[in-house]
Amino acid sequence: YFGELSKRIVEGLIQAGFPPCPGGFMATNWCRPLSEWRQLFAQWIRLPQPQALLDAAIFFDFRAVAGGLSLESLEEIISGAKSEKRFLAHMLNGALAFRPPLGFFNRLRGENGKVDIKKSGIAPIVGLARVAALAAGSRARSTLDRLAVARPSDSVLDHEIARTLGEIFPFFLRLRLRAQLAPHGKHQTLDNRVDLAELSGFERQQFKD
Repeated sequence: YFGELSKRIVEGLIQAGFPPCPGGFMATNWCRPLSEWRQLFAQWIRLPQPQALLDAAIFFDFRAVAGGLSLESLEEIISGAKSEKRFLAHMLNGALAFRPPLGFFNRLRGENGKVDIKKSGIAPIVGLARVAALAAGSRARSTLDRLAVARPSDSVLDHEIARTLGEIFPFFLRLRLRAQLAPHGKHQTLDNRVDLAELSGFERQQFKD
């Protein structure tokens, strides 16, 4: 049943314009019983290897959407990660591995005039917010909610930095959505690249800041 359900969901997402994940993180590849998820979650935290960190970054964002199955055991494992300093440090380094597209004199630098806004802007904010929430033992899932709990002085994020990231995050999402709507209407393949030439002077400055 769940194999067929995941297949239908993936096919529906592709029809809606979401391409298959190149890393293989698809529901059709990750359909497991709760007991296996508990083992995986605990193992990722205990042995934070590169692949484990990538898996944790994706699946620790899970949300219950239907049914009566209790996922409290998974929530408890994630909440316990706040005491695993080595795991948090690796997660933080992973978020900081993304670099902004700035060249000499802090000029915006793109490939053929375009910048991957997910890789250069959205992903690092999502990663930093995730680590801040884990360090706080928070169960928040949305990036803005996670940034909100990151504001106390004992967080891994400074109050002012968390506030700034919370302001710029919706801006990045709007730029990406706008860039994707045009090719989607023409039945073209979607990606996360924003054409710098199509940004207004104000948007370019805000993007650069």
